[in-house]
Amino acid sequence: MNDEKLEEILRKSPRVIVPPGVLDHLQSQICLPSAAPSRADSFDARPWLRRWLPALSFAAFFVTCLVAIGIQVSILSELKRQNEALRISTQGISPLRAANEEYKRLQAQGQELERLRKDYSDLKRLRAEVGQLRGQLPEVEKLRADNQRLTTEIAARSGKSDPGEKPNDDFFAEAQAKAERIQCVNNLKQIGLAGRIWAGDNNDRFPLDFLSMTNELNTPVILKCPADKARSVTNWAEVAAGNVSYQMDAPGSSEAENPDTVFVECPIHHNLLLIDGSVQQTSLEFLSTHLKVVNGRKVLVR
Repeated sequence: MNDEKLEEILRKSPRVIVPPGVLDHLQSQICLPSAAPSRADSFDARPWLRRWLPALSFAAFFVTCLVAIGIQVSILSELKRQNEALRISTQGISPLRAANEEYKRLQAQGQELERLRKDYSDLKRLRAEVGQLRGQLPEVEKLRADNQRLTTEIAARSGKSDPGEKPNDDFFAEAQAKAERIQCVNNLKQIGLAGRIWAGDNNDRFPLDFLSMTNELNTPVILKCPADKARSVTNWAEVAAGNVSYQMDAPGSSEAENPDTVFVECPIHHNLLLIDGSVQQTSLEFLSTHLKVVNGRKVLVR
């Protein structure tokens, strides 16, 4: 059966009679869905705070950022002000440092001057003692002659032709030795003072030999120990030839070294001149236990 036959059959079929009221009944059964509200209606239906919440959040975040930036700017300004104040204050440090260095230098010079005054006072006292002893030497010689004469008379009266050793000779010899040792200490004091003056003009270092201190030493006679009978130091040529009584143990030493370092010594009396300017009267037995060699320098160990 083809389409034409179907169409012919349908045309010949009786007309369908629709009962009355069917259309109304079908229409009453139709239930259409309500239309969805538009975006504009839904937005308008929201509360006011809910609509403006995103904008208010962004505004609050923006204000917070502005406050943080303001605080940072304030902190930076304060740091810049403090940095400027520190820079200004550091500009005054250099003069203060210079003033402090000058104060330290003047203080060191004051201490050195006080030490020199003390040394000079000791020299004056020693010179007075030496002068007093020298003034007593003629009296000592006179007493020695009187003693010799009396001893000879006593020996002659007792029938002795050779009185032998006189007991009082030891006393006079001891007095003479004491005077010579005091004079030796005085010489070393003057050598020490001259050496410190020379060091003050030469970077605080002592001279390498005695001849370098010709301007500081008054006379070359100071370089001869009064107990040294084998030498006669009368001019600087003899000093240049090494004809001196004293021995320089620390030539070229510095004042910054150990103050107990021996600068000059007397091999006869064993008097020691230290680089701090003091003179120590010692004995050979004392030096054997208290004089040590440290870094090539003789040091007095107390």
